[in-house]
Amino acid sequence: MKRKPGLVLILLIIIPVIISGCWDSIELNKLSIISGLGWDINAKTGKVTLTFQSIIPSEIKSAGGSSGDGGQKRGDPLHTIQLDSSTGSSAYDALNRYTQHSSRRTFYQHTQVYVFGRSAAEQGIYPFLDSIARNPINRPNVLMVVAEKKARDTLRVEDGMENIQAIGMAAQIKLSAEYSQYPVVTYLEFANRLISETTAPLAPMVGIIEQAGPEGDRVQKTRISATAVFKRDRMIGQLNEEESRGLLWAINKVKKGFIIIPGANLEIVSAKSKIIPELQDEKIKITITIDEESNLLEYDGHREISSNFLQELEKGQAREIESQVIAAVEKSRTLNADVFGFGEAVHRKYKKEWPVLKARWEEIYPYIEVVVKVKTHVNEIGEINKALIKD
Repeated sequence: MKRKPGLVLILLIIIPVIISGCWDSIELNKLSIISGLGWDINAKTGKVTLTFQSIIPSEIKSAGGSSGDGGQKRGDPLHTIQLDSSTGSSAYDALNRYTQHSSRRTFYQHTQVYVFGRSAAEQGIYPFLDSIARNPINRPNVLMVVAEKKARDTLRVEDGMENIQAIGMAAQIKLSAEYSQYPVVTYLEFANRLISETTAPLAPMVGIIEQAGPEGDRVQKTRISATAVFKRDRMIGQLNEEESRGLLWAINKVKKGFIIIPGANLEIVSAKSKIIPELQDEKIKITITIDEESNLLEYDGHREISSNFLQELEKGQAREIESQVIAAVEKSRTLNADVFGFGEAVHRKYKKEWPVLKARWEEIYPYIEVVVKVKTHVNEIGEINKALIKD
């Protein structure tokens, strides 16, 4: 008998609910566990469509099949997954309509992602945030996501690794953040940036790509493609992969990952950064200091790996890191969006002067002087200190 990973995952979600006592008198066939929630807006009518990706516990048995079926066909566990939509004049109206017409009790304690269609994100997501904040369904650690197109289409994509798309999407985002590619942003973190009034909220963007399937067919997959940048609650632009890494360097979110420079590939083992503001003659200067350590993974040159060579590697890394940060700074200037939290850093250090600076922040921000100082150190070079092939 082969394992049923999708089935096990669903059971791991449901069992804690029963044990914790949250089940009360709710019967399995009357429960719908919401794993993902999407928000789209019709540009012509202004109507809001909420999409609910839910796990149906009562279907688990039929989804599992018999123990002697020789394995699990692709998509079998999706019998337990249901996608429903509700349209209304507002987020609250759409949510109410879904609740009123659903034959099952909705359970939001395991919601993984809030997915916003691009059109909705560009028009403004405050109505959704407000309706969620006032509703007991809200969980502060749900991940914020912007879809390149529609939220519903993104939640509909089947994930080959995870049978529940919302869970697969959340895992993909967390992994990209772990390897310092794109930020992971929770509802609470997004709200905190929104409240700060000067710091631009962020969210990873997810697109849909087509790949060759195992049987030669074309299958859809989701992928993280950029970092969405907001001005207040409206998406105004995005950071590409290089700019997103530069942002993470600056805000002390790089923990591990890889750096590729000419002739070498290095693994980041640790990194620390600080944002240091200075105010002189009403002009703001920001210094970003970064200390990074790495190991040499791959070298395709022919030189002996000497101390001088390691210094060159370290300088190459420093240039690459600085380039990524500067790319993020320049894009943020173009968008006039303080993605780094420079304003908050100035506020903490110069409380007396801050009210005047805050009132002019949008005018000031594009012209702030930013200096990037990077120190790098290569710790390990592997088991050999010579090139396999010499010049």
